[in-house]
Amino acid sequence: MARAGHAVALQVDRRPRWVPFAIVAALALSVALLGAPVSGALRGLFGEQRPFAAAIARGSLIVAVPSQPMPTLNVGKVDRSARAPDAFSAALAADLGRRVGLPVELLLAQPQEARSAVQSGKADVAIAGLAFAPDASVAFSPTAYSSGRGAALVLRHGDVRDWRDLQTRAICASRESPFAARAAQRLRAALHSFDRPLDALLAFQAGECAALIDDEYVIRALLKQPDWAYYRELPGTVAPKPAFVALRAGDLASAAFVERTVSDWRRQRWLSTVRQEQASRLAFDMFNAENDLYCH
Repeated sequence: MARAGHAVALQVDRRPRWVPFAIVAALALSVALLGAPVSGALRGLFGEQRPFAAAIARGSLIVAVPSQPMPTLNVGKVDRSARAPDAFSAALAADLGRRVGLPVELLLAQPQEARSAVQSGKADVAIAGLAFAPDASVAFSPTAYSSGRGAALVLRHGDVRDWRDLQTRAICASRESPFAARAAQRLRAALHSFDRPLDALLAFQAGECAALIDDEYVIRALLKQPDWAYYRELPGTVAPKPAFVALRAGDLASAAFVERTVSDWRRQRWLSTVRQEQASRLAFDMFNAENDLYCH
């Protein structure tokens, strides 16, 4: 019973957050109005503004996304100056572009750079793990696109039997993980972040950390492989850190379009499908790495 109670505590953030939620609620209300059939009064208020008018005039939708070193399978010396888009963010960007009806150009940028790119107009949208923050020059779709649950993988016969056993211990995770930072903070654990998801898996398997924290789909995909029979999943899960799509402030038509898109992603469980695909690909990459099928 105590173990179950601790798992629940990991999922619930009890810190006061009424101010951001109040702002999000206000934005959600305005977006909900925009998402409804447009009445004559609303047309008079907002005019005939089209979603992503600047992108349509340009002929492409520019989306800022995080990056990681490439090639993703290289396990030896990695040239970290050569970058590839984060696969999850790129998948979301591609579907957004499909819905807008434009080809997508990916702008590789870390979160603060992505925010600046939207502010300056260098990017139309940022899908870069950004947290909601009041900003006069940036708008956020009020529905978070981060979803699912994170899980922890530990040695089957090791000394970690419960999440509480990870307190002050080292945790391996990829830098873009929406689960690891939240878990590490609550456990007062040392978070070892890696530039590539594959690097986090390799470091954990090499014994650099007491646990690997990743999407539960990743953990379960790994456990299906024979080489991971020496590990087990800890009971309980951790919620993701909320991440929001950002775009230029004042573009209400685009904000409404993005909000409808993210809501569709969640309602249709499309985000779960993308997470499952990413998990399967990562597990396959790890299988190749373990069996010397990667490029040196």
